[in-house]
Amino acid sequence: MLIPYVMTSLSFMLIIYSDKTANTLLRIIIKIIAFSLPVFLFINNLIDILSSYFLLLAVPVSIITSIYTSWYSNHKYKSTRLEILIDLFNLSVIYTFVSPNLLGFIVLWTISEVLGFLLVIFEGNPGAFHAGYRFFFLKATTFELSAFTLIAILSTKASIDSILLSSFNELPSIMVSPLYAILLIIGYITTAALVPLHFWLPQAHSTAPAPASAILSGVTIKMGFYALLRINDIVTFEPWVKYMLFIMGSITCIYGFLVLLDQQDYKRMLAYSTIGNSGLITILLSMYLLEPSNVYMYLALLANIYAHGLYKVSLFLNAGTVEAVTHTRLMNKVKGLVAYVPISSLASLFSVLSVIGIPPTIGFIAKLLSIIGVLQYGLSYLSIIVLLLIGYSILVSLIYGVKILRIHWETDDNISNNYSKLGNLPQFTEITVAILSIAYGYVIPVLAYTDIVFMLTLVNLFSLLIIVVLVYTFYFNIRLRIMKRGVTRIAWRC
Repeated sequence: MLIPYVMTSLSFMLIIYSDKTANTLLRIIIKIIAFSLPVFLFINNLIDILSSYFLLLAVPVSIITSIYTSWYSNHKYKSTRLEILIDLFNLSVIYTFVSPNLLGFIVLWTISEVLGFLLVIFEGNPGAFHAGYRFFFLKATTFELSAFTLIAILSTKASIDSILLSSFNELPSIMVSPLYAILLIIGYITTAALVPLHFWLPQAHSTAPAPASAILSGVTIKMGFYALLRINDIVTFEPWVKYMLFIMGSITCIYGFLVLLDQQDYKRMLAYSTIGNSGLITILLSMYLLEPSNVYMYLALLANIYAHGLYKVSLFLNAGTVEAVTHTRLMNKVKGLVAYVPISSLASLFSVLSVIGIPPTIGFIAKLLSIIGVLQYGLSYLSIIVLLLIGYSILVSLIYGVKILRIHWETDDNISNNYSKLGNLPQFTEITVAILSIAYGYVIPVLAYTDIVFMLTLVNLFSLLIIVVLVYTFYFNIRLRIMKRGVTRIAWRC
């Protein structure tokens, strides 16, 4: 039982040591080791399957965002303060997922809240502090309420030390009243940014530095879903709780995707899309809780968590790159970026494919599994509503995906020659996450083999041709035409 805590301490010490290392390559190696140590817990069966599923998202994303931050922190702030904060925040989130008991879960979650607050207020202006206070007090207060409610209820079944130190699968199962049920989940629906407890998210995600926004949106939001799944193994909820989650998810999905259509600020648009996607994932979660035997719904839930986590990390990093090159986040003022940051533009293309749900991306697998899972219920009123909301999310995703592509691939005769130079490192970190969005399209069959998922994998294999055609069309054709329209200086250096 002590091994996870030893690993946690070792990872934190490695990150702190890496910050004092001048050699860039050595720092990257130490970071990779620090973030990869939790995998040791999985290999030695020291964490359960639920933790391993979320580890599969958190570890690679943390490594990539850490490397991106090493450039971003020096480029924008001329210091490593942001880099060390991001690394510690990443570790706190990862080890929250792999905590073996309630004690570790509560302590590490609280640490992540504090570090998240420091990241949101990092810019130091009044708007950042306002967003940070809202982020911390709303999320931290509701989490503490949920965590200590669970401890109080479990204390009627066992001693406090047993509750805090026993593994999750050893905790007693309990039934709760409606009031306690709300208290138990309020902290986690706040973290998942469900309406009406969503209002901390848009300002926090748009105010924080780009790599912090990437982790907040891509991974931290998923802590809410992890906690709800974890609590569901301990607490027997009545059906009304699951229907309440369904209603909240539906409202959140409609609201988030509707509001993003009016956004011109790149990061703010991504923040509202996170709210919309969080609502959709909550709908799938509620459907799974209503019928736990529906394997496809569980796979759809995991696939959507992976899809959103990967493409949202890539796009938030892309927003940081766009701002660094053009000095603005207003999408209607930026055009033709493929001539300046070609690899970053290619990453945005791959990510948008996943946003829309084009094979062979994980976004395609997620949306198709969602439809298959819903159809397992038959054509009831509930399933029809879900299918309509999935269609609505695809339509809106297509609209804002095109808006993202336009800033990279659309131009006119007045394309700017005054964008800043940018090196290779941030662009290659973006393309790495975007490629993971394609690679994870083949991961789902490993998680749970079924005939339908196997067929989807075959479809994805053939769909690699789509990637080849799109890369040729966009990268070698459109980029060449843009460069012929007067771009005389390409921002490309090591």
